[in-house]
Amino acid sequence: MGKYFDDLHAMPDSQLGDALCRIPDSPDVAAARGAPDFDGMAKLARALCRQLRYREALRVYALMLRLKPDDTPTIRARVPWEINTLQPRLAIADLLRCRAGGWDEADVSYRFGIASYLAGDYPTAMWELANCFPLVDDEMGIAAMYWHTMAAWRHGAVPELLQHYRSDMKFGHHTAYAAVMAFAAGRLPREDLLQMIGDAKSDLEFSMLAYGASVYLWQEGAAIEGRALRRQIIARDSFWISYAYLAAWNDEYFGGIANGQ
Repeated sequence: MGKYFDDLHAMPDSQLGDALCRIPDSPDVAAARGAPDFDGMAKLARALCRQLRYREALRVYALMLRLKPDDTPTIRARVPWEINTLQPRLAIADLLRCRAGGWDEADVSYRFGIASYLAGDYPTAMWELANCFPLVDDEMGIAAMYWHTMAAWRHGAVPELLQHYRSDMKFGHHTAYAAVMAFAAGRLPREDLLQMIGDAKSDLEFSMLAYGASVYLWQEGAAIEGRALRRQIIARDSFWISYAYLAAWNDEYFGGIANGQ
């Protein structure tokens, strides 16, 4: 994938499930192995993350924090990988430390919202994402609105951030989030959203579109159709690190709308 991660990388069975990760070290991982100092460990952790070997990287970050227990940048650095291994409670604990350490509030609040959503704490997810929304630009705002809406639907609440949806929002590369929000706001017909899902070429775009539709279907009482979409997301795993993919996996195997629903 180049831009996002190495071509040789771990898959969800070892990072979200309990399979062993058997991929060989990349040259960068091999070169950083055995580093005794903090900076060398940081280089190893980053190299492991490029191979999506997050569970191994988290062990390295733990060693780093033995050397610098209160190093906020290191604590923040491991938060995404705690989320990407579906350990949201660990991410929340670290985000609380980041907040106490004065880390950027918009960054903390967005990640806190995602982690709370994955933990099934939808009221907290809604609060954090609503807190994040006025602190960010449209591109991140549409992402906060999307996850706030998912949390509201899951909680049976009104997705109040939808009142801020505008068709002229400068949502940048978050086109899939924007399409789901246009549908949720009554600006995009259901048939058009379903057509976009069917036409989606990239697994990343598909996961974001289909996950939003799956949660909508669930809260409308169409749980079987929603679960069918979740299973399609899980099958299309070339970009399994997306939050939408992680949420679909979490719902299917660990979450509140799985278990036969």
